[in-house]
Amino acid sequence: MKKVLTNRVVLNTFIMTLFIFSIEMIIRNFAGSKLFDFGTIRILLASFICGLGISFITHFFKKLPARIIHIVFVLAIGLYEFIEFGLFNFIGFFMGVGNTEQGTKVISYILDFLKSLKMEYYFILLPTILFVLYYIFIDRKIMKNKTRNESLTIAQKIYIEAVTVIVLFISSFGYYEILKNNVGMNELQTDSVYSLWLYPENSNLAVDNYGVLTYGFCDIKSMVLKIDADKVINIENKKEDKKEEKHDKVVTDMTRTIDDTAWKMVIDTTTDETYKTLNNYFINRKITDKNEMTGKFEGKNLIVILLESVNEIAILNKEDFPTLSKMYNEGISFRNNYTPRNNCSTGNNEFTVLTSLFTINNTCTANTYASNKYFTAAFNIFNNKGYYTSSYHDYTQKYYRRGKIHVNLGSQKFYGVTDLGMTYEEPYEEWPSDVDMFKSAQKYYMNKDKFMSYFATVTTHQPYFQSSKMGDKYMNDERFSGYSTSLRRYLSKMKTLDEALSELLSELQSEGKLEDTVIAMFGDHFPYGLTDSEINEYLSKNADYTISRNSNKNKNVDRTPMLIYNAGMESIVVNDYTSPLDLLPTLLNLFNMDYDPRLYLGTDIFSKDHASRVAFADGSWTDEYGYYSAPNSKMTYKDGTTKTYTNAEIAAINADIRERQRMSTSAIKSNYFNYLGTELEKAKNKLSSN
Repeated sequence: MKKVLTNRVVLNTFIMTLFIFSIEMIIRNFAGSKLFDFGTIRILLASFICGLGISFITHFFKKLPARIIHIVFVLAIGLYEFIEFGLFNFIGFFMGVGNTEQGTKVISYILDFLKSLKMEYYFILLPTILFVLYYIFIDRKIMKNKTRNESLTIAQKIYIEAVTVIVLFISSFGYYEILKNNVGMNELQTDSVYSLWLYPENSNLAVDNYGVLTYGFCDIKSMVLKIDADKVINIENKKEDKKEEKHDKVVTDMTRTIDDTAWKMVIDTTTDETYKTLNNYFINRKITDKNEMTGKFEGKNLIVILLESVNEIAILNKEDFPTLSKMYNEGISFRNNYTPRNNCSTGNNEFTVLTSLFTINNTCTANTYASNKYFTAAFNIFNNKGYYTSSYHDYTQKYYRRGKIHVNLGSQKFYGVTDLGMTYEEPYEEWPSDVDMFKSAQKYYMNKDKFMSYFATVTTHQPYFQSSKMGDKYMNDERFSGYSTSLRRYLSKMKTLDEALSELLSELQSEGKLEDTVIAMFGDHFPYGLTDSEINEYLSKNADYTISRNSNKNKNVDRTPMLIYNAGMESIVVNDYTSPLDLLPTLLNLFNMDYDPRLYLGTDIFSKDHASRVAFADGSWTDEYGYYSAPNSKMTYKDGTTKTYTNAEIAAINADIRERQRMSTSAIKSNYFNYLGTELEKAKNKLSSN
């Protein structure tokens, strides 16, 4: 028995299990998850299965090759887990194979990536170092004792192998049953444990439930087996007895009426199960009424601007950035706005603004589904009203294929940096001036009778620790003295962005179109290239809050400016909790456009049906009362809050958010809006010909 217990399989299983479990627990601690809950048990069991599997494979090799293989596994697992946590720290999400394209772009800003890591995060590498040293030095000495392996008889070796296979099968089967039956699942959890095993779209929640390594396995498994959101939706729907919502109401002058005759014809002839599910979901959503803001900007021009890497630093001090501050405080300002981070924040949040759809967690939605078409997109809605629509960006399509994406969203013309005749430099640290973009673009749209233009700025992009033209231009401004070098470079870039907006206003003024043009702006994410402490240098002097990007108590890190400005309007302060998901339906109502509110997963902010709540990509949410962390299934209330939610109320909010996210994912993956737009047009033509 002693020989059996000291056999290489048993010993290496213990060592590899200890290694994997220790590194998972370190990450669990840094990610803010509970150290001891049922997720910990799942991680321990998965670590054992993985350790046993590796040890069983290596026991067929001689000592030296087996030792080398173990070292390779330790290095591969350790490096993979460290990189995954680094990405989680940097952008807020663990990455899957669907984000490989975006993940490899980290190489472009590797120094920013490493700079964002706190020193204590390198502790994640400690188990890797220790266990590599173990296999180099200690294992060598242990294996010199032949009684630990070579003296076993053939019968004993067969016994060891048979027992190993049986234990591996039983533990794997037991682990699967635990997942399949959602054993130990928190009642508030937004995705079931089993659905995460099948298709781990919500990577943060998946990691909380069964660890980084198992998440990586499940992610690859779902890709190989072609398991997607639709399969998960079907499984979840079978478990729930869902009833269609009824929205009976009294018809008033503010009632928005939509004729569903054509849509019902489409539904009657649709056979595809995914489309049937989506049709049933969208047609039964509530149609929001008109309100006192309906048509406020009817007939005016519209410019929508994505503010690259801009958080609330932009609007906290009017002396630093006067144009941004003026537009924010004299327009419609959304004082509790958050831009949710995801695996591809700029491209995905741009997509959300133009479609009012949630993006897909485990891929760069805008790029992956660039061929999709949306008759509901902002460009198409304004096209239908006779507007000239166009879009502009002062960099190449290296990161996002806007030339294809925007055209398929309805933009009549996309202008990139070369189309605008602008010069740019290949070095990553140099970014063009947004001032030049607005100057170069005006000739393409300003002379149109009615225009809707979209701009994606770039000057404020990282890096900030490296010297650059835009970063150095105003870094020695006396207003920025006392701040760290990286922060001063960021503020210098912000100064150029502020000048760019001043240039835009001047152009509109000189053309006599300032009061006849509405400008909507939103920040796409906080400046990733700054550390928390660097951002807090500014916030501690100018705001009543600070940020921590990995906090599970609030989402202050995702607070961004969002505003709608028109020179001829009185200022309006909106205290509701909002996100860019709500921007498009709000604009469509303000412009009194012909649109169906049911097809947008955000809500007109001025509607009485707008829920003052922001949903984040991992299912977490925040409102005036506090912050709910989906990975931890925990509600943290704000100081002084008297309101508390029951578990049933939290579960209902979670269910609503998750349903909208799932339906959005299914709609994007199936190119649903292209199908619906095409079929509705056919049905309307048929009705008109009868």
